[in-house]
Amino acid sequence: MLSPHKTIAAAVAVAALAAAGVSIAADTATQIAVEPVASLSAGDISPFDASGVKAIRRGKAIPSGYVLVGQKVTNTRGQASAGAALYFRCPGEKRLKTFGTTGDRALASADRSYVDHRSTWVRSAPGVKGQTVTGTA
Repeated sequence: MLSPHKTIAAAVAVAALAAAGVSIAADTATQIAVEPVASLSAGDISPFDASGVKAIRRGKAIPSGYVLVGQKVTNTRGQASAGAALYFRCPGEKRLKTFGTTGDRALASADRSYVDHRSTWVRSAPGVKGQTVTGTA
């Protein structure tokens, strides 16, 4: 028969091994999915206020001449911290003015000063370890 001290030590060792096993199982790879969403144009309702563009306001109709192009990002963060690189290109001869987001996903940064350019790359910010976040840029 084991002494009380040995029994407690054995229980602690088993608990530590079990916790380590759960921790190792939780260390998964980060998974990122990017998919296109339908562009919003004149007459559609804007899902956000467009910073620097007074004509685009949340809940109001998008005026003629504007198009909101988007991409949906879903990030299930595992052990590594990773975001998505998103490429945006305006249709026709239109030019970029600003970015906006809806949902959980926030944009981290653009690769350059994009205003009045036709295209640019933008990085999304990673989520919290172990959580899945989804949003549209």
